[in-house]
This record gives sequence, C-alpha cells and structure tokens, in this order.
Amino acid sequence: MIIEEQAKIIGAVTEVATKVEIYCPNCGRDVDETELSAKKCNDCGTDLSQPEQHVAVAVTSVPAFAITF
Repeated sequence: MIIEEQAKIIGAVTEVATKVEIYCPNCGRDVDETELSAKKCNDCGTDLSQPEQHVAVAVTSVPAFAITF
C-alpha cells in the first residue's frame, strides 16, 4: 500500500510531500487496505499490527534570497 501526500503551504509553514510504503514484515509483500484493517497478511498469515513501513520525505527548495547579519 502506498500513501502519498503532496506538499502544502499553510500560512508561513510548508508541509513537505511524503510517501509511505507499507509491507508485510515477514514476506515483504505490499499489503492493501483490507489486509491492514484485518491485521493479517493474505499471503503468509503474519500479524500486521506493526507492518514494515518505508517513508520518503521530499526536500523543498531553499529560497534564492537570504538575510545575513
């Protein structure tokens, strides 16, 4: 299962884009939402109460100007 969030600007704060991939901790197969809600892998039967997660965070660009003191 892949959950992607796009970058958002909320006031003066920028929330970065993220991508979370969720896998079975035993067999490494990509799990879907029904397996997560049932907390059981359909392939190997492993408990998915704590699935393996890979998180990617996108880095936003640095502004072209800066204030130095």
